[in-house]
Formats: sequence, C-alpha cells, structure tokens
Amino acid sequence: MIEVEVKAHAPQDQGALEEKLVKIGARRVGEEFQEDLYFNAPHRDFAQTDEALRIRKVIIGASEKIFITYKGAKMDEVSKTRKEIEVGVEDSHKVADIFQNLSFRPVATVRKNRIIYTMNDLIITLDGVQGVGNFVEIEKEIEEGEDTKEALDEIFATYSMMGIEDGFERRSYLELMDIH
Repeated sequence: MIEVEVKAHAPQDQGALEEKLVKIGARRVGEEFQEDLYFNAPHRDFAQTDEALRIRKVIIGASEKIFITYKGAKMDEVSKTRKEIEVGVEDSHKVADIFQNLSFRPVATVRKNRIIYTMNDLIITLDGVQGVGNFVEIEKEIEEGEDTKEALDEIFATYSMMGIEDGFERRSYLELMDIH
C-alpha cells in the first residue's frame, strides 16, 4: 500500500478544530496513545535514505496492540507519501531484541496522544506529540502504482475546509526532534 499523507502544525484551539471537523462531515472514531521505537539499520542510514523502521505500541483503554512498520522514502516534494508495510506482532520486547541481535539499533522513542476522525476514505488525526507539539495529519491509502495526485487534491481540499492553508510539515517527528 501507499500511504498518501500530509501533516500540518495544528491551530492552538483544538476544540474549534474538532468542531470544524464535525461541521465538514468528519466522524470521531477514537482516541489512543502511541509509543514508537525507531531503529536504524547496520547496512545503511535511514536518516540518509529517508526510510523508517519502528515498533509501535498502540494503547486504547486497557488494550494494547503492537505493530512493526517499515516506511519507504517520501515519493514527492509536497507530502509525506510513501510505501508502508505494517504487520501485527505479539511482543515488542522480543521484536526489539531480534532487531538488536541483527545489529539494528534503537535511535529514539516518539510518544503521542492521537484523536482519530474519518471522513469518506480519509483518516484525520489530531496528534499531541511529546516534546514536539500539536499536529493534524490527513492520510489516504491507495494501491501501489495508483496516481497520488487525486488523493493529494482531496487531502489539501479537506485542509482548506478545516481552515488550514499553511503550516504544512514534511519532516518526520524524528526530524522535528532533531534525531537523525
């Protein structure tokens, strides 16, 4: 799958932002806490190749889910569109141990509180990222090989409906934390 994603710095008033989301037809579907442990590879520097490998813990209430995610390099100059491969796993500590035994090294942990909305086939998230700030992310998954322009147009039109016309951010949360 290709994840077509655009991130923007969030306006200060989150309540007003959520009201706008509801007004344009978005539906709040949940809240979760995410903890992402990022790794770098022994054979190439992901900061240089613009790739990412992480173990994500998602906590919703009393339940916890764990995923391994690989993200390829960004595919254009205006968004965070990239190939994404994700798989669920049972034990984050064992996966981290496997990675480290293969000489992958942990480089950073990113923690965020996420409020999730959906609208048509878009996922709109409001992220409070510890040590970095508040962001809005809008994403749409498309099949590999599909043109990303239509999805990007839809995402930017949604930002316009939300009253967000600037403050777009292509850097990852790792880059914003000045971790390379």
